Order: sequence, then structure tokens, then C-alpha cells
Amino acid sequence: MEVIDNREITDRVFILRLRLTESVLKPEPGQFYLLRPDTGYDPLLGRPFSAFRWNSDWIEFLIRKTGRGTALLSKFRPGDHIRLLGPLGRTFPSPSPHKTPVLLAGGIGMASVYSLLLNRKGDYIFIYGAKSAPELLLTEDIKPLVRELYLCTDDGSMGFQGNVIEFFKKFVKEAPSHSIVVYACGPREMTEPLMKLLRTYNIEGYISLEERMACGLGACMGCAKHTKRGMKRVCMEGPVFNIEEL
Repeated sequence: MEVIDNREITDRVFILRLRLTESVLKPEPGQFYLLRPDTGYDPLLGRPFSAFRWNSDWIEFLIRKTGRGTALLSKFRPGDHIRLLGPLGRTFPSPSPHKTPVLLAGGIGMASVYSLLLNRKGDYIFIYGAKSAPELLLTEDIKPLVRELYLCTDDGSMGFQGNVIEFFKKFVKEAPSHSIVVYACGPREMTEPLMKLLRTYNIEGYISLEERMACGLGACMGCAKHTKRGMKRVCMEGPVFNIEEL
């Protein structure tokens, strides 16, 4: 696919926009793609990224530079081409009309849950956290799409001082558990305590797991995770899981 734009939004995070063609399948919220340069085989394997935003003409990926593969992608310019495999994985299910959807995201994990806002604007509550204010990404883009936006920072530089789990503990005590459904994505340090909270309050929840993926097609078994129903491949049976499965 052709690169349309590659915009740096912080010194470590950029938005890569690719041109959609009629032959490319559009994603559903929570799905991901494997991306790698169009020329050569270094790196050999693609890198997985959640579909962030899209319309009939283009698709965007929100990417943090963490290694050589993402550093290479950050250097692509309009007119360059990137190999893309997807959409892959299981999606977030649509929320019941009788429940208020609450999105929880940590850091770059906001890319996965943000895609839910493309289908049902205005009905969501979004709880978003990072270490400090500069790491809270695109908050002005989120605000018009949600009913309420709560920001959390570890250092207290913006919003609630603490992480999203600490904030959610306060939030859930005031919200009837049967009236909300939670969608979340973030590091394991966030998702594991979140699952315990959701089970304690008997709250319906869906979590997109962040795991290392190689083939994206379930063949290599590199992203297999233990679940209540045995070992499951995050790239195939996930990345979105109902917490009852985990």
C-alpha cells in the first residue's frame, strides 16, 4: 500500500497513513495488521499494529518507535510503499444498547479502543492514562467523540494523579456494575489488575492483549497464551478476549 502521510506527533510517536484501495478489506474495531517495508527482507517479519482510524480512502496506524522495525517505518514518506497483511484477529463486540461502554487505555494502547469511537460517537466514557501529560496522545481528537474523558497521569501533570486502575476503582464504586461494559487495551501491568476488578464487581469486559506476534496467522504459535479453555493464539483467537475466557 502507498504511504500518503507520515506525521510525527511526539519525538517517539507518529501516525502512518496509507491509501486504501478497493481490493483491501477494511478492519473492524480491535483488529490489527502486520506491516513491513515493501522492499527486501530486513526485517524479515512484519510488526503488528492495531487499526487506529480509517475511512473509504485511507487507514491510519498510531506507532511508537521502540526498535529497528518501527524506526524504519517512521522514515517512510509519501509515495513509498509498505507491505500490509490484514485485517487480522478477533474484534471488539458491539456494546448492548442497555449498557454504557467504558473505554480504558494505557499509553499507545489507546489506538485499539479508539477504533470503537468510529462506529458509535458520543456514547462512550473514556479513561486514558500515561506516565506524564506529554504521553497522553491526541486528547483533543478524543473529546468530541465521547460523552466524558478522564485523563490520568502517574506524575499528576494532567488530570487524576495515578494510573487508570486507581481511577477506575473510584469510578466503579459510583457506577452500577450491571450498567457498564468495559473495553480495554494496555500493558500487562494494567490489564491484569483490571481483570481482577471486573470479576470482583461482576462487570462485563473485553481486553485487547498486547503480545509479541510473528506470523499473524496462528502458524508459529509464538503468541500463544494460557486461558481457561487451554492455550489460545492471540493473533487468531484474540487479540480481543472476553475476560471470562482468561
